[in-house]
Amino acid sequence: MQLDHINIRTAKLDASIAFYGEVLGLRMEPPPMCADMRAAAWGRDSAGQAVVHLVAAEHEIESGGPVRGAAQRGMIDHFALRCDDRASHIARLERAGLAFEQTEVPAIGLQLVFVRDPNGILVELGFALPALAENPA
Repeated sequence: MQLDHINIRTAKLDASIAFYGEVLGLRMEPPPMCADMRAAAWGRDSAGQAVVHLVAAEHEIESGGPVRGAAQRGMIDHFALRCDDRASHIARLERAGLAFEQTEVPAIGLQLVFVRDPNGILVELGFALPALAENPA
């Protein structure tokens, strides 16, 4: 079993499409059941897998506070994406003016970047730690 995609209901559809497409680099397109992206959008990864399914909603839940911590709403804390090219992702986050936090977790071999989407949902971006250069004896 594997996770197929995350569905996010949002009153900020255009901003969410921009975040997942322009900032995170997913390929945004209408889902097969829609003619365009006025009501919904799929964000596909480089392999063509739908990762995020955005659906227009009438109401929004405001979220504030730090990147990690008090802004969390509901039972799900965050979802995580494995990514390549950390420098490119960081540059896009900075160009978008988004607050984010970074941490290195050698125990799992990842550099993690945490950012909130326009809906206040915490997204974890995981990048493989660079291989340690061998020190000749």
